[in-house]
Amino acid sequence: MAIRKAVSTHPTLQKYFKVLTVGDMIPEEFRESGANRYFDAQQGWTDIWEVWASDEFVLDPTRVTLAVGGTGWDGDTFKTKILMDKYGIQINKTSRNTVLFMTNIGTTRSSIAYLIEVLVEIANDLDDLLDDASKMEKRSFENRVTALIEDVPPLPDFSRFHDAFRDNQKTPEGDIRTAYFLSYDEDNCDYLTLGPLLLERLRNGEELVSASFIIPYPPGFPILVPGQVISPEIIEFMLALDVSEIHGYRHDLGLRIFTPDSLKKLKKK
Repeated sequence: MAIRKAVSTHPTLQKYFKVLTVGDMIPEEFRESGANRYFDAQQGWTDIWEVWASDEFVLDPTRVTLAVGGTGWDGDTFKTKILMDKYGIQINKTSRNTVLFMTNIGTTRSSIAYLIEVLVEIANDLDDLLDDASKMEKRSFENRVTALIEDVPPLPDFSRFHDAFRDNQKTPEGDIRTAYFLSYDEDNCDYLTLGPLLLERLRNGEELVSASFIIPYPPGFPILVPGQVISPEIIEFMLALDVSEIHGYRHDLGLRIFTPDSLKKLKKK
């Protein structure tokens, strides 16, 4: 409660940070109660039990998702370079523009007070930095903030499994195990460079199938799995990402895919 209240009422913190509410994170059609937040700085906690009883999706109020894009730092940089290296605060979960604080029964008032103190210090340092910044430095900061808050690439939907990995064509599930072990044989695989040419091939209707898990970090969840058909939206998302770490993707070779022959042989079995 203290973190939410501090961020929502402190004039300096409001410039650079925002605690995301249920209204920010869950679409309205899945919130029958109509509640946009569980906590209000003036009222305090709402009747959360009614919300949890009626809504299809809810948030755990012990977890605080803090949007940090207003600082000009992405979530991973804010976690490592600022919180961890400078202030000794350890967190695990980040996204492109958020960090997640997880509280529990062992969280003390002093630890919360220290976190708020650190956030205020960071905000004040940013104020001082921008006050002394040149016109070009301010523009650079604004561009970073815009890239993190407004120019956010939409998360791609799961496309589908290739027919070679589907026993029942009437349902969407696929045999990811077979796809995973099929990729162990290098003769079954090839690589394609990520870029506009690949995107054009997909838009022209060519069917390409991923042979590995592709996991950008952050946020750390797969956007492609073995056996999944690669969609143009997935490639557009990867091209728009500004993260340096993508598990399963080789920058020297590209995306690992199954060869057409390997898929044909599998369908014949």
